[in-house]
Amino acid sequence: QVQALLEEKASAEADVHALTEKKKKSDSMNADMIDQIATLKERLSSSDASVQLLAKEKEAIESEKTELLREKALLETGMTEMSRQVQALLEEKASAEADVPALTEEKKKLDSMNADMIDQLKTLAKEKEAIES
Repeated sequence: QVQALLEEKASAEADVHALTEKKKKSDSMNADMIDQIATLKERLSSSDASVQLLAKEKEAIESEKTELLREKALLETGMTEMSRQVQALLEEKASAEADVPALTEEKKKLDSMNADMIDQLKTLAKEKEAIES
């Protein structure tokens, strides 16, 4: 019976030793996991900061996009107005070009009338001179 108790004690001591080794391994694994968790938390914090920075950049880009779209709309409105003005000027030019032959003809008539009046004035001046002498 003593022998059986000694064997049981030896077995129990072996079990305690095995359990102690398992606990050491478990504690070591726990420490490793705690380190990994801390590393993951740091990476998560860094990722959160990156996400916040990217969100701010996205907001700035969207704001710039909105401003560019507003400017584009203003430019398109200006281009439409400018096109309308160019069209009106082209119509005015065509009208003026159409008037050129009639105006040229009228100028010829006025030049002829002017020449006739000059001749009449010369004749009247001669007649006046003849009367006065």
